Amino acid sequence: MESVAAQKARLRAQFRAIREDLGEAGRAAVSEAICRRAGALVREQGARTVSAFWPLPGEVDLRPLLRQLRASGVTIALPVTLSAPGEAPRLEHRAWTGPLVAGRFGVQEPPRDAPLVPSERVDLAFVPALAVAMDGTRLGYGGGFYDAYLARTDALRLAVVASACVVPSLPAEPHDARLGGFLTEHETVRTDRQRNRDDAQT
Repeated sequence: MESVAAQKARLRAQFRAIREDLGEAGRAAVSEAICRRAGALVREQGARTVSAFWPLPGEVDLRPLLRQLRASGVTIALPVTLSAPGEAPRLEHRAWTGPLVAGRFGVQEPPRDAPLVPSERVDLAFVPALAVAMDGTRLGYGGGFYDAYLARTDALRLAVVASACVVPSLPAEPHDARLGGFLTEHETVRTDRQRNRDDAQT
């Protein structure tokens, strides 16, 4: 029987191909629609501190929304990768207050002297994913960085993905964080089944 790790590796390759098949124009259209939905959700939730991410190639691009939110006074918390190779994965979030710098994986992130945003201050978290299941199970890249971060925050956590990357179910392991929903270009779905810190400790 195929192990969970092997299933995840196979699915990562599958969903990377799906994202690639969308093409540049398709991915841009998906990102534009998700930005509209995400902005509406920020207003609905009254969120004043939002954690998000600067996109890698192929990921949903939230940058237009993040610029708008920042200009309106919302604190934008972006991840900074701290762990070195061989160490346990660790992210901290720092406020986007000025120019970004290239981080460990070449992703743009705040400098180390930017204000730290504690996880308990985050009202709403937009999370990258290769795929997401209807119950909020997320398929990430396998590094474990987001699972460790998500276990520390009680904020509403939502994956942002193309609708082609939403599936009925995904393989999961005990350490995998479950999200509170997801946004696609077509819909905003709340599962209300995210695992928070209290759940993780039981």
